[in-house]
Order: sequence, then C-alpha cells, then structure tokens
Amino acid sequence: MALPSENKKEKLIDKPVLEGLTVPLAIILVGALIIFGVTKMLSSGRDHRDLIKEMHTTTFGNRWVAAFELSKLLASNSIPAEEREWVAENLVQIYYETEDPRTRNFIILALGTLPTAKSIEAINKAVQDPDEKVKFNAVVALGNLPVGSFIDANNLLPLLNSEDKGLAQVVIFTLATHQVKEAEAKIIPLVNSSDRLVRYSAATALIHYRREEIQKTIQEIMMLNESNTSTGLNGAQVEALKMNVLSALQKNRWGKFEKLLEQVAQEDTNVKISTKAREVLNLLKN
Repeated sequence: MALPSENKKEKLIDKPVLEGLTVPLAIILVGALIIFGVTKMLSSGRDHRDLIKEMHTTTFGNRWVAAFELSKLLASNSIPAEEREWVAENLVQIYYETEDPRTRNFIILALGTLPTAKSIEAINKAVQDPDEKVKFNAVVALGNLPVGSFIDANNLLPLLNSEDKGLAQVVIFTLATHQVKEAEAKIIPLVNSSDRLVRYSAATALIHYRREEIQKTIQEIMMLNESNTSTGLNGAQVEALKMNVLSALQKNRWGKFEKLLEQVAQEDTNVKISTKAREVLNLLKN
C-alpha cells in the first residue's frame, strides 16, 4: 500500500496509511499469472504441508509456483492458526536456501502475513536482498506488521535517499507507521524534495510525528484537482494521496487540520474523499 508514483515501477501494501500501494500488489500477483502462465500450472487439492514439502524438494525453477500457491492460501486465511508458525519457520529456511528471486519474493509476501519472531527477523534481513523487487516487498511487509514489531531502522534509514523514488516512498511510510524516532529528522528535509511524490509522502508521514511545518504541503495535497492533468497525476493517484492523508489524520487524531477537513468535506467533488473527510472530522470533534 500503487502508492501514486510518477516512476515506472508498479508495486504494493495494505494499510490505511499505505492505501495507495494495494493496486501494485495486485499488479505483481496478476502479472505473475499472466507472464508465467500460472493458471495452467497450478494444481488443486494440495494443502500447506504439501506445498511446503514441494518447496523443500523441487528444483528451484518450480519452487516459486508452490510459493505462489501458498501465498494464496495465506491470503485467504485457509491455513489453521496452530500451523502458521510451522509454516513461517519453513518459509524462513527456504528463503535463506533459495537462489531464485521469484521464490524469495513470494516467500517475503507470505511472511508478511505471519508475524512471528523468526519471520520478522527474515523480513528485516530481506531489506538488503540483492533483488530490487524482493527488497521493495520486504519494506512493504515491514510496513504491514503490527505497530510495535521489531523494525531494523539501520537497514531502512539509508534507503530514504534512494534513487528509486518508489522505494523511498515506501520506506518513508514504513518508518512513519512504526514511528521510528530516528527517522523523524531524516524525513523532515524530504518535504522540500524536488520529486513531487516524495515530498507528498514525507508530509503525509510526518503527520505521525505532528510536525507543524507540513501544513502547507498537506493543504496542497488536499486541494489537488483530480481532473487537472497539468500536475502529472491522474485521478486515482490524487484520490490515493488524499486518502493517505485522511487515514493518517484519523489514526493520529490530530485536530490541526479541522478547518481544512471542513472545506474538503464540503467542496471535494470525489464522494469517497468528502465522505472520508467528514468521518475524520466527526472523530476529531467527538
């Protein structure tokens, strides 16, 4: 949770503050189906234990198919709760053993839904994975972990200035979601970034730290016109940016923007945005 981006990368996350990333995750999964013809390769009737066994025994060229099937089972909550730690332990072992980046990628996506001590440790290490997609999805998985989970900030902080602006945006949100104290001072300068979306991401993230200097940028985001193509953003991107701001304000219950919320609730032509603004405003007033 894609996060609106002017970059060519399309990626994913499912969390209110990262709402813009949910589409990229879907793109990755659907893309895998289309590109590799998984729909023809997947077989039915195999449970999580069968798939784990297959991942341990098959050639690495086919391992990722089993990893993908397992990620589907996890996403549909089809694996019994008492088995999930066992699954996580095996996935961590296979992650460290496999050289195939596709397999590692699906394993990291799966581990993001299994927040055990071992899986969280593996996800933190995967932030340094040599494959860019695995690295990106490791950061996304960290962002999706329950607040209070261990986040190795030493691996994330250097990525704030990554040339990959999509990665930088996800790192910003992940650090802010977990309110990593050391990140605050490093995110503040990014509000002045020449990259529009990095600037918007930084300002939205700093809502978690209640930084007064973001007011102008937050107002700029909320006043974006979805039909104005001169900004370089399409309607879906503008909507996602606004929803990210509203979700962050809701989560942090910061009343600094009540007047702005009133204006958005009354004037924004996007019903989803105006309704959400009204919902947040009512929460702040009660």
